[in-house]
Amino acid sequence: MNIIDTFRYLVALEEHKHFSRAAQACHITQPALSNALKSLEEEMGLKIVNRGRNYEGLTEEGERVLSSAYQVLHELDRLKMEIVSKKESPTGNVIIGSIPSALPVASSFAASICSLHKGLKPVVRSMTSHDLELCLENLSVDVAFGYSERPEIQSQEVEIIPQYEEKYFFLTKKKNEFYEEPLTWSDASKKDLCLLTPEMHNRKLIDIFFAKNNIKINPVMQTDSIFSLLLTVYTGQLSTILSGPTANFAKINGELEIRELVEPAETTAIGIMIPAGNRLSIVQNAAKTFSKSQGWKKILNDISIP
Repeated sequence: MNIIDTFRYLVALEEHKHFSRAAQACHITQPALSNALKSLEEEMGLKIVNRGRNYEGLTEEGERVLSSAYQVLHELDRLKMEIVSKKESPTGNVIIGSIPSALPVASSFAASICSLHKGLKPVVRSMTSHDLELCLENLSVDVAFGYSERPEIQSQEVEIIPQYEEKYFFLTKKKNEFYEEPLTWSDASKKDLCLLTPEMHNRKLIDIFFAKNNIKINPVMQTDSIFSLLLTVYTGQLSTILSGPTANFAKINGELEIRELVEPAETTAIGIMIPAGNRLSIVQNAAKTFSKSQGWKKILNDISIP
């Protein structure tokens, strides 16, 4: 049994939640993947995968094995990169995790660092704050864009590099009468709103902002996709509330009216998070250095505020 390959199969199974799709991602047959995982269970003397007619998740012990698998694979990738890379010209994949509202910033960061270091191949993944924190803990992402003041982040061993203060904006389809001046949270609450679903952290923040100002809201529609939310607003039937970078992206075609929300002007801190310590890969060090550069700060200023 090749333990490294089996760890990769386990990670693929957790990511795809499906035996056949995991096997396809690993370029092996489904029986080969299943047999490898069974061999790992026999070798360790414990049950790792809950099996039924379909994949039913990992056992408690399986979650611990998965965490170790992520760390082993991370260390292996780090070693490979250090062997083939020079400090001045890092080579390899850089996995960038991002909360949905920061995706325009994370994508711009990826494109910029790719242009600066031709050997880097960024992979940007959208994920919830909870998943982002898990990935930082098990080292399955190299760099993360997220809410830097969440208690869950503060308790982890990560270095936080402040990026910007996320402001909030009211978005609606342009009408005959076009308004550019700010809008109060109270006035926004009276509109027909489409918002993100309550379990998403961005929505939780918006609910908190309304609640602490004694404003009740009852959105007409909810979705867990920012893309779906924007499509709904583009129809002209509903309005929404989004943070700066996403609102900035949404105004590209000029069809939306975007007004800053005030009274009060609420903000949320967004930062880049990188695992703390001296075990950073060359790729992570390159990303860390670029995140503190004047060149990135100029780009960030252009894209974070509409």
